[in-house]
Order: sequence, then C-alpha cells, then structure tokens
Amino acid sequence: MDETDIPVTTNSKVIIQCTDPNGLFDRVEPRLSARSPLRNLHWKAPNRPLRSISNLNISLTREDKSAGAQSSVRRHQIPGLRETPYVKLLLVRCDDKETYKEKVRKEVRQWVKSQSPSGDTKSSMKSQEDHDASEWLVLHVVLPNTPAASQAKSSKHISLEASESTDSVNSKSKWPGKGSSTIFDKLRADFNSSKSGISRVAQVRLLDPGDKSTALTPSELEEQWQDLVDSLKSCILRSFDARVAQYESDIRERDSQRHLPGWNFCTFFILKEGLAKGFENLGLLEDALGVYDELSLGLDALVKDQARADYNDDSGALLSFSKESKALLRAALDSEIRPAQSMSLDSPIDIKYILNADRDYFPFDADRTNYQKLILSNEVSALDLRIYLFTREMEILNRQAQSGSRKAYQSSKSGINPAIQADLVERATQFINLAGRTLRFELYHAWGGQEGLSEEELHNQRTVTGNIVCTWQWRAAMQILSQVVPTLDIDDEHDTHALSLGAAELSRDADSDRGRHAPEFAASSSRISLGRERSPSRERSQERSKRNSILPNGTSYKQSITAHPGSRRLALWVSKLVLMARHLLENLEATRPWVMNMTRLAPNLGKHGTSGFPNGEANPEKMDDQVAHTELLAGLDSTTLKAAASSKKTFTSLYLILSIFSYRTLSGRGNGATSKQILTDLVGMEYSQGNYVIAARYLHSIIGSLPQFSYRVSEGYLLRIYADCLRNLDRPSDYAKCLISCLHSASKAHSKDSTESLSTSKQYYIDELFRVLPAIPATTLPAVSLFRIAAVSKTISPLERRDGFSTSIDIACLPGVCAPSIKEIKLRLVTKDGSDPRHIILALRDEVVITAASTTVTLETPVTTQGWYVPDDLELCIGNLRLLHHFKLGQDGEASRSEQSFGAQSAVVPLLVYPSYRSFGVKMYPFPIVHLAEVRRLLLQVRPGRNNIKQCKLRLRTATAGLRLNIHDSKLVDERRKSVCLSTAREGDALLMIMHDLGADSVTDVEIPYTMEVASEPAVTLRIEASYETDEGMFTSHDTLSVKVILPVTVNVQDVFRRDFMYSKFTVSPSTMVPLRLIGCKLEDNDFCHLVTGGSFDEPFVVFPKHPANWTVRLIPKHKDVKDTVGRMTLVVDFQSLDGVIFAILETHFVQEFLRSDYAFAARLLASHLVERVRSTWTEQDVEVAGLLQEFEVWKMEDMEWPSVLCAFDGDTRANIENWLRDWHSRTPRIKFSASKVPQRQLKLFVDVPPRPLLVLAFLDLNGSATTSSTATVGQPIMAELVITMEDKVDFELEGSFELVAPSDSWLIGGRRKGNVWLTQQPTRIQIVLFPQHLGHLLIPTVTLRCRRRAPNSGKDEWVDVTSELHNPTHGRSVLVTPDLRGTTVEIFGATPDDGTGRLIASESRGGVG
Repeated sequence: MDETDIPVTTNSKVIIQCTDPNGLFDRVEPRLSARSPLRNLHWKAPNRPLRSISNLNISLTREDKSAGAQSSVRRHQIPGLRETPYVKLLLVRCDDKETYKEKVRKEVRQWVKSQSPSGDTKSSMKSQEDHDASEWLVLHVVLPNTPAASQAKSSKHISLEASESTDSVNSKSKWPGKGSSTIFDKLRADFNSSKSGISRVAQVRLLDPGDKSTALTPSELEEQWQDLVDSLKSCILRSFDARVAQYESDIRERDSQRHLPGWNFCTFFILKEGLAKGFENLGLLEDALGVYDELSLGLDALVKDQARADYNDDSGALLSFSKESKALLRAALDSEIRPAQSMSLDSPIDIKYILNADRDYFPFDADRTNYQKLILSNEVSALDLRIYLFTREMEILNRQAQSGSRKAYQSSKSGINPAIQADLVERATQFINLAGRTLRFELYHAWGGQEGLSEEELHNQRTVTGNIVCTWQWRAAMQILSQVVPTLDIDDEHDTHALSLGAAELSRDADSDRGRHAPEFAASSSRISLGRERSPSRERSQERSKRNSILPNGTSYKQSITAHPGSRRLALWVSKLVLMARHLLENLEATRPWVMNMTRLAPNLGKHGTSGFPNGEANPEKMDDQVAHTELLAGLDSTTLKAAASSKKTFTSLYLILSIFSYRTLSGRGNGATSKQILTDLVGMEYSQGNYVIAARYLHSIIGSLPQFSYRVSEGYLLRIYADCLRNLDRPSDYAKCLISCLHSASKAHSKDSTESLSTSKQYYIDELFRVLPAIPATTLPAVSLFRIAAVSKTISPLERRDGFSTSIDIACLPGVCAPSIKEIKLRLVTKDGSDPRHIILALRDEVVITAASTTVTLETPVTTQGWYVPDDLELCIGNLRLLHHFKLGQDGEASRSEQSFGAQSAVVPLLVYPSYRSFGVKMYPFPIVHLAEVRRLLLQVRPGRNNIKQCKLRLRTATAGLRLNIHDSKLVDERRKSVCLSTAREGDALLMIMHDLGADSVTDVEIPYTMEVASEPAVTLRIEASYETDEGMFTSHDTLSVKVILPVTVNVQDVFRRDFMYSKFTVSPSTMVPLRLIGCKLEDNDFCHLVTGGSFDEPFVVFPKHPANWTVRLIPKHKDVKDTVGRMTLVVDFQSLDGVIFAILETHFVQEFLRSDYAFAARLLASHLVERVRSTWTEQDVEVAGLLQEFEVWKMEDMEWPSVLCAFDGDTRANIENWLRDWHSRTPRIKFSASKVPQRQLKLFVDVPPRPLLVLAFLDLNGSATTSSTATVGQPIMAELVITMEDKVDFELEGSFELVAPSDSWLIGGRRKGNVWLTQQPTRIQIVLFPQHLGHLLIPTVTLRCRRRAPNSGKDEWVDVTSELHNPTHGRSVLVTPDLRGTTVEIFGATPDDGTGRLIASESRGGVG
C-alpha cells in the first residue's frame, strides 16, 4: 500500500462561527483558512500540567439564524453530543467615522450584549452555557477604495482612555474636523476595555490583486493578520479552559452520586465523553485517551457490581445482552434449522484475501451502529459500551499514529508511527479476548442459560455460541491486521501476496538465537544440511508435498528491519494477534478433530522404542477434502472460517498461511521463543502429513546442530520426530546424532513414565545408534553423549622401569548403555604455568570395556616434564565415532567448547607433573673455566638415569632475549670418551645435537659456546626438548633450565713503579652481594719478568663485598729493554660462589638422605623445591652469616612450604613423605661447608704491564734528613726543604708543576707552596716553613707534580703533558708534635679521686717557669 492510499483522519479542529451582516464571509474565510492550522498553543489548567498543542485546525462557519436549528440543539440538554463554536466572530464593515457613530457602533454593542450571559441566568442554564463556552471577537474588515482604506495607520500599542470613546460626552474633538483617531481606534476604545487581557478587536485590510493604493507595507499587512490569529488562539484557549472546568465539575458531582439509587452510568458516560471530545478537538489525544481508559475502568467496576447477587438497582443497570447479540443467536439457530451448506473457495487463499474477506462486517465502526442513540436511551449492554469505547480509542490512536508522522517516518512505507501502532495492536489483542468472553456470556443469557439442557443440547449450545464468538473475534482481528499490516515494511518481493504456499520464504532466525548454545564442533561436526541426500525409497514422502517449505535451503528472508522505535514491539504484537486468529481457527468444533489428529502422534512417537506409525512407516491421512458435519457450522458467519471448517485442505492452507505470516512478522526482530513455538506447531502439521523434508528443516531451525542436551524434558517429542524424519530421509550421520539426543532426553524423563518404558526407549535408541555407526563418516560428538566422566585423578604415578607417568580417570556409561570395547582413549593436559610442553597426551595402553558402573581407566604417556597441568580434553574413539569431553575453559578465556550445552562439567583439579629420580635429565651450569678473552660457554650435563639410550636428540631453544647458541661449535668436554659421539643436524628451522650410546647412570658433559647482545644479562634460560630411544621405545623429556652467567668476581690492578722493578697489587672482590670463597691467585710464567709473590693461599678464605682481598706481586724485568715495552701476563683466580656452594651441599645432603627412604622416585621434585625455596627467600645477611660461620642452618619445616609439592602425591604417600621430612628437619639443624664436594671455578684474564713512565723523585726534607723522624712543638716553626730531582735521563727540557698539599687544621705552610721548576738529574731545593697546628702525629704534607715539555716543531708557548710517576719517600710518614712544657702542678680536692676536683697551680716551660 502506497503512502497516498492511506486514509488520513482529519486532525484536531475547532469551529469559529462568523456573524456576517455585511456579506464579508466569502472574502475573509479563504484568507483566514489559509493561515490554518494555528501553531504553538499552550494550555495550562490549575490541576493539570502544561499542555502544548503543536497545530490546531480551525473551521469557519456562518451563523445559522434559523429557529429550527436552535431548538433542536437545546432540546436534549446533554452536553458532549454537539459541536459548538469556540469563538464567535463578528465581521464588521465601516467605511467612515460618521457611519460608525450613527449605526455600526450600536449594532456591534447589541451583538456583544447578545453573546454575554445575563446575570439572572439559572444555574442549570449557566452550566449548559459553560459546557458550550465560547468567546467573542470583533473583526473590522477594511475594503479597498473606501474612506477607511485611506485612513492613517493605527498603532496597536497606544493607550486608549475612556475620553476617546465615542460614547462619552467629551468625545467630540476639541478642534472639530481635526481628530486623528481611526475607526479601528474607536472600536478598540469602545469594545476592547475588558479586564480579561484578551484583545477582542482586530482589523484586517483586504486588497484586490495588484492593488497598491494602501500606504501599508506587506509586512504591516501581514502583522494585522497575525494579530487576528493571536486573538483567536487566546479566545480558543479561554473557551476550552471554561469547558474543561465545567465538565470536570459535573463529572465530580455525578461520580459522587454513584452509589445513590437511580444513578445512570450512561449519563455519566456522556459527560466523560464530552470531556474526551473536547480534548480531542484541541489535539490533546493523550488526555482524550486517558478519559476513555477511565471510562473502561468504570465500566469494569459497574459490570462487577451488577454481577453480585445482592445488586438490586435496575434503574440504571446495563442490559444483560444486546439486541445485536440476540439477533446473532437467532440467525444462527435459524441456520441450524435449515441445513447448513459447506463452502469452498474458488480462488487460492492468500493473506490479502484473508484480511479483506470480511471487510463489510468489521465490528469496530461507530457509524454502523448508532451507539450514541443507544447510550442516550440506556439500551446498551456491557459489550456495546466496550465496543464503542475501543472504537473511539482506536480512532484516537490512529490519529496519533498519523499525526505529524509523515516526516518522522517517511522511510517507512506507511509513514505511520510504529510505536503507537504497537499500542493499538496490544490493546486490540487484549480487548478481543475480553470482548469474546463478554459476548459468550451475553449469548448464554440470550439463550436462557444452561439449566435443564441435555448433554446434546449443551454441546449444541457450546458449538453455536463458540462459532458466533469465533466469527466476531476473527473479524475483529482481521480489521486490526488489515490496518497495521502496511506498517510492517515488507520488501516488494515479499509482499502479502508472496505469502501464498507456493512462494513462502522465512529467514533462519534460529541460527542467531541458538548461536549461544551450539557446541563448537565445526571441524568435525558440520551443521545438518537437509535435502542433500535422498533415498529413492523415500521419494514418495517428498512427492506428497508439492509446495515449498517456509525454510528452503540456501535462502534467506529479506525482510526490512526498520530502526524506528517500536517496530520490534509492533511485530511482536501483530504476531500474537495472528496467532490468536489461528487459535480461533483451531478451536472451532468442526476443525478440532483435525487438530487432534495432527498432534496425537508426535508426543508419543518412539517413547516405547518404536515409531509412532504402524510398522515404523508414516500413514498420514490423505489430503483430499474432508467435509465436516454441517451441523457444526451453525453460527459460523465468516466466509474464511466457514471455508476452513468445511474442508481439511482449506483448513491446512489457512493454518499454514497464518503461521507463516506470524513467523515472518517476527523474523529478524529478536523474538526467538515465539518463532520457535510457531515452527514447532508447523512441525506437527508437516509430520502428520508425511512431509519429512519440510518437517526436518523446521526442526533443524529449532534445534540446531546435534547433539544438544539442554532441552526441557517436555520437548523430547521434537527430538523423536526429528529422529524419525532423518530415518525416513536415510541420513545415517545426522540420525546417529539425533539418537544420542533422544537418549539423553529419555534419561532425563520424569518418573511419570515407568522405569521399564524408559529402559525400553533407551535400549531402542542404543540399538539404532550402534546399527548405524558403521555407515556414518568420521563424526565428532561430545563424550557425554554416551559416557559419564566421573572424575580425573588428582595425582600422577611414575612408570615402572621406564620414563613417563600415568594417571587414572573414572568413566561410566550412561544407564542402560552397553558400549563395545574401546581401543583408543586419549587425555589431553594443558599447561597452567607456561611449562613445556604446552600440552601432553596420555593414551590407553590396552583395550578396556566401560560399563554402567564406574570404570577406572589408566592412561600413560612417555613424556617427562615438571609443572602444573590441567585436564582439557578427553577423547574416546569407537569406530568412526569420535567422542570428546572438555574439562575447562580455553587459553583465550572463552569457552573452548560450549560445555554448558552438554551438561555439568566434570570436577577436575590441576595436576603437578614431575619426573622420577632415575629418569632422563639435563642440567646446565656456567662453564667452570672462564677466559675473558674467549667466547663464553655453557656446560650441559646429559644424565640418562636408568636408561640405556641408543640415540638422543637435543633441541635447544633460547628463552632469553639476545642469546645466541653456537650449536655447530659445541663439543664434548671429555673427548677421550670414544663411546659417545656428538653430532649436529638440522631439522626444519631447528639445529639439533645428536648423541649415541649413552649408558645408564653416566654423565656426559657438553660445552656450548654462546654470545649475548646485552653483556650485562645476569642469567640465561634455555628450553630443552630431548627425544631419546631406548629398548622400551621412544621417550620425550622437556625442561626449562636457568643459570646465572654474570661473572661473580671482580679484579682490579694497581701498578707502582721504581727504578729497577715494579709492584702490581691485585684487588679481588665479589661483583654481587654474594661473598666468594677465594681458593687461589697466580700469574702464569712469562718471558719478560721474574715474579716475586708476597704470600700463598694455603686455605680458602671468604671475600665479602665490603672487604676485598689484596694480592701484591713484585715484577723484576729479565733484561733492560723490558721497561720500555708493553708486556702481557695471564692472571688465574680460583674461586667458588658461596651461594653455589651452599645450594650444592644442601641438595647433595638432602638427596643422599632421601634416597634411603621408600619414596626415592620423588627425590628430584623435593630437592628442586628445597633449593628454589631457599634461593628465593635467603637474604644477604643470611649468606654473610653462613660465610662467617662456614656453615648454614636448615630452616624449619613450616617455612619451606612443602604442601605446595606434597599435593602431587596421594594420601598415604603424602603422609609418609611428610613424616620423613619432619624427621629430617629435626635431625639436620646445621650443615658444615665442604669445598671438596663442590667444583671450583676459574677465571683467566690478561693483565697488561705498561712501559715504565718518567720517574721523578720529590719529597719534603725536615732537618736536612728525609729518613729521620723529628719532634716538633705546636705553634713553633719547622724549617724544611722541598727536594725535586729526575731519576731518568731525557734529551729534552722538562718542566714540573708542583704543589704542597696538607690539611689546613694540621699545618700552616710558609714559603713557596706551589710553582714551576725545571727538572734535571741535579736536585732542586726549595725552602719551606711548617707550623704545626695541634698535638699528635701529623702526616708530613704530600707533594703533587705534573710534568710537561715543549711541543716539538712549534712555538715557545705550546706545551705537551708528559706521563710521569712520582716517587715520594716521605709519603705516609709523620712528625710528633708536643707542647712546649717541662712540668705542671695540679691541686686536687676530695676524699677520693672520683669525688674531688682539681686546679692547675703552676707550669714550667722548657725555657723557664710559667
């Protein structure tokens, strides 16, 4: 339906009555109507919020002065049924002032007086006047070419006093003929003096086309019309306010009399409707709708009151049944007497036909039945009032939906607000149900009740009244649908005509709805595609249906889903209304047997192990017309319903069309539950007719990918229907999946079915399942389809006599399931803490038979590793059927498989996987010999344990950024072992190390060179994967190894030169906060000097970070030329890192003790935990104390967190190991150091010996002797000499810059403290005076000297620094400074020295007495 075809109801409109004594109406009305609608009116009542009226249409009418019209209006005196003017407008023509004075003024005054009520009016008449309240307005019309048209412009803002009124004796101008007021001014002065604030006089000028004689501009002319419009708006609002106030007053008065005798609801109804129509006239549709809702509630209360047994007021009671209801019943009974004729339709049924077949009998038409007359005469029933109220509500809602919606909803085909249409359909759906019940009660009352009727008569009464009610409800539903269907925005190719059976298409909305529950078996369990396989033996069932399914393969329903607010809600309620219409069709007595036949097979299908059809085959009734009994058609007046009740084929077609239309309406609008219910109903119909392909497609849309186990028990019949359809369609793979779902549905059945019948059903499904298993392709299903995963062991068990581990899992068949022996079961563990490998596969070693009782299955793996793992997948294979069970969430945080669809998850806990003590293992250390000038190396120790390894492949992966391993340059440390061969090979992108013939309990050391991008990296980490072959088979070991590669020792050297030799002082200290055990230092022999050491390393000693070790060596050149050349020596430092000593001793001690117990297999796990726990918790202070005491303390058991690894064992084993650990902690308080048990490390580095620099002798000579210690007196001067001389002969001039340096609080230096001197082999002496400043031994001031020479081939002012070594013999020597006193006399008071005090009496200096 196009937008232009939709009838638009007239908008809000008020009447303006014009009194036209001068024939101006025809000239004014077109101009004023052109300014309609009036816009932006705002009404505020005292007891209501502000209301805004966006637009209001006005209708100008002439005053009808005929007496007959007036008398007819005043006859009934009931308001609300008349349309009276809101404004009375007097059109005035006055060409000059004289005419105004003589005639016009008097006529206007008389008319104004006639519009104002007199003061002696009776109260009833006053109330009547207020119901029709109106305001008056005078419009002065100025015609062209008249004296008035030539008057000057009048200002509407001037203040007109009473003196300017033409009624006043003083109104004559003081100067005759000189008055400046216009006719409009005089009208305003005479009639615009009201205190109401409303401008009651307006003026407009009319111009002929092309007339330019007026002096006013176009904007001033338009301003006059706007003033008129503003006055009209004010008058309309004032009239409306008075009317509403009077209506509300009368309604309150009538409502207060509700419980008085003689109270009439119809009179109250007319008052309320008058108020509603007033709101409606002004466009306040929400308020009008609220009034009608209040009337509906009042009617409901009245009906309840009349239904009470003690209700005895019949004066205002409603009729128990209406005349129309009586006529319907009489017509139905008359047709029952005459043989009813069955009816068939000549043309195919489609949705357009259904909606328009009964258009002439639609019930919601206020014009068809004069309800107002019936209400006035009090001859209405409750049903009449309800229908009238809903009809008025429907009209208001239609106006709301169409009002102002053209622009807002122009993208919609209908241009109607869908939200309001949704309100209408919701109200209609609820009202049709209510009206149907009310009509049924009225028909029973019209029949005379049910007392005294026989069973046959009661059945006849139920049939006739039911047919009448269904007919009325059907027509009501069709009327609403025919109105709202155009607003559904269906594409042209899917219009209402396309809903016929030959071209129906529906979208697959169920895909998006079930996406939250479908299991992710996409790789192996694809979606069921119905129709791709057909069996020739089943073609007959497909040929029965010559029409298309509403869910064809590969098609999608292209319905436009608008984004307008309310479109989804509208679709939902339209769908409910269509389903209600279909329900009316099903409830007909004539169609009830067909409905029962359609649904009787499905619920019981396969419940007892057999198909619902005889011999397992469908036996649907033929689709030939089956005419119902004609006596069941009595009262069925609808053409469509009568045709459906007369023919099963027509009934089926109508049922399908309504279902399809309802489904399509909801398509894509997110109402999955209702859509599924519609498809469920269609499944029953299609299946009952043997249309397996279509029924299976509907079921696939409902159920989704199979199998699923989240269905309610009540929906088990859908799975049974689906299974039977797939069996008939010869789809073994999908049939097997559906059988599993049926099996679960049978297992969840309630106790209302006997245990024997449930067992029989499950046995049938099991037999069918294993019958079709050989015919299905490789299929993956959830393991819970056939098995119940009870629990997974919380611990592992190391294997006997070979590497690897095992764990157990408890599996049970579903009750009643007998599975064959299983050869393949796999359990997949995934890492929890990032350990290698990322997952481990445990497999079944021998066949196992799983029964309904819990069976413990042991699974093994040849993988050795250590870390926390979580059970992830369990896989069981039976032929081509692969069953999967998922225990946990995936690594990405989302559900790896939608396990919620399969039932509760099995309870699992993380497993701690660990290697046994004698299994294969690899350890990594820094290479014991480190030469700083060579490439760094790592030491790998390959330990086969108890295995005799034929071949071992090591794959090394770095886990430290910047680490590069030189695998090609790796080699065995002990190359003399000819039995072991090491080679490298490339496998893909990885480089492997391959070793052969590794004996049991041997240790093979391999050194691997490496480089680092960041030299300061403290540690390196390697991920090691070892694949090795033994007599027991192939095994794999994974481990992650870390080792500190930072050099733990720092060596500094300081050289001191003398004339014939030099000293080298080596300072050895730890590079970290961990102390060192220094075992020895030595310099290797060389060719250029002799070595004289100052001491030996008889015992290792501990070097702390703040107390380094110093070792001094005297170097004597072997020949004279050595001192001028650069030599190189090799320093060798033997050491041990104290923490490495502690951890090695602790591990060795613990392992030796633990191997004596019965649980030696756990030694590696416990020892690694012990060492890591100590390593992570020890502090610098603990290591220092251990270094000082040469022993360390084993902590208490409570501090070692043993439970974190003891959880890897079962209860008894854990308790025994815990007891052993407690005993070991109690008897091992301290462990002594034993360096012989720990390999030592060696550092080699080159030490460069520089050529001897220029040697200068400079010292401070006191008393002329540099070797004699002196005594000085504080404050007394000491004469000294600064002696500077060169010990080497040079062939160039050399200048030295010297300076004496001494603390200012120790010495005052007089003389030449600093300066420059020429250096020669002859001593240079400089006199110096020293003044000691305090008592004690004072260090002699030191001398600093810097040498330089003139630059060769340069000017005199250019100098070059010369490297020199200063020899100061007095460096570090001191002078004793004493006071200049020979003796002192002190007097002491007190009995004891502690109590007494003293004083100095006298002192004697060296020169005399003081």
